[in-house]
Amino acid sequence: MTEYNRVRDNLKTLTIDAVSTTQIFDASKVIYLSKEAIPDAKTLIDVTEFYRGVHAITYGNTIPNTGVQVEGLSDGDGIEPALNEVYAILGVALGNTGGGPIEVSVKLGDLPLIVTAVPPGGTTTSSELGAIFPIMLSKGNALKFEVVTGTGSDLNAIVQYNKTVQ
Repeated sequence: MTEYNRVRDNLKTLTIDAVSTTQIFDASKVIYLSKEAIPDAKTLIDVTEFYRGVHAITYGNTIPNTGVQVEGLSDGDGIEPALNEVYAILGVALGNTGGGPIEVSVKLGDLPLIVTAVPPGGTTTSSELGAIFPIMLSKGNALKFEVVTGTGSDLNAIVQYNKTVQ
């Protein structure tokens, strides 16, 4: 508690320009601005409102030239956006390169979205998986593939996605 109070007291005496992100995270609780910081905070609010006015309109739209196709995903593989990225998963194809049938679970993290059979030498596409696309992913949400029955190395999943404005 003493450390929190010391950090909080230090932050209350600084202007907003002098406060670093690390100091705010170190406090890990609500920070109340001092009188010295209030004019800076009002300026920051004005800048934030201006930014929202310009950029909020594009939120969720595709960023041009960011389409990606990831191939060769197998049992246990997946994709997850990096920090400050959002992916719009447009489609998935599940291929079976083996001689026996496989059953594949497409998951959002550990949550199964759909479990489907893929015949030997066959492919199951997004249209056969149902109306679950597009799926929006951000850091902490991974699209994963798990072979429930059959040989895991027989799975060859392909994912098509775009990055979006956040």
